[in-house]
This record gives sequence, C-alpha cells and structure tokens, in this order.
Amino acid sequence: MNSGKKYFYIDADISCGWPYQSKSTLCKFGVTDKKPERRRREHERVLQEEWGIEADLELVFVATGQITSVEKMIADYTLPWLPDRFQENSEWRRCPPRELARIAILVAEEQRR
Repeated sequence: MNSGKKYFYIDADISCGWPYQSKSTLCKFGVTDKKPERRRREHERVLQEEWGIEADLELVFVATGQITSVEKMIADYTLPWLPDRFQENSEWRRCPPRELARIAILVAEEQRR
C-alpha cells in the first residue's frame, strides 16, 4: 500500500478513439489513493464495458499536495468540456490534456492563497 498518499491525475486517450470527435482528446481526471497507473487500467475497462468506447489511455499528469483537495472546483471549472454522453458529475472531459493540467494547477494555487 502507499500509506494513504493521495494523487491527482489526468489520463488522456492517445488513440483519439471516438471517431466522431477525434480532434479533441478524451481525458479523465481525479483523485485517488491508488497508484494512478492502476486507475488508468480501470478507466480503460470501464469505458469499454459500460460505454462501448475503445480507448488507449496514458497517464499524462500526476501531482500530490494541495491539488488533491480541489477536485470539485476543477470539475466545476471545466464543466463546459463534459462529453455529451456523460453525466454532470463525471470527471471525463473533451479537451487538450495540457490545458486541463494548467487549469488544475491554477485552481489549486488560487485556493492556497
């Protein structure tokens, strides 16, 4: 085990797997106390089994610390990027992964002030 350490992570579909919107990347963000690599594999399985989406996810961002406490604010801020088929409380987004990471960092820094 990893002694309760929390990780904020972003996974991104590197296959551009959803053909009807392949120009924008499907990303998943969240906070976990599991190793982020393990979560990535779980997300690929869930996408396939529950949504019929084949994705090749790659862990593109991991951070610890303050950022792990602002997940809800990040979700609210990035809600316009929510894919059509997903529920509002979903942590899936259609966006550039780098932009999602930048927003997450900015939200965490703003909360620290």
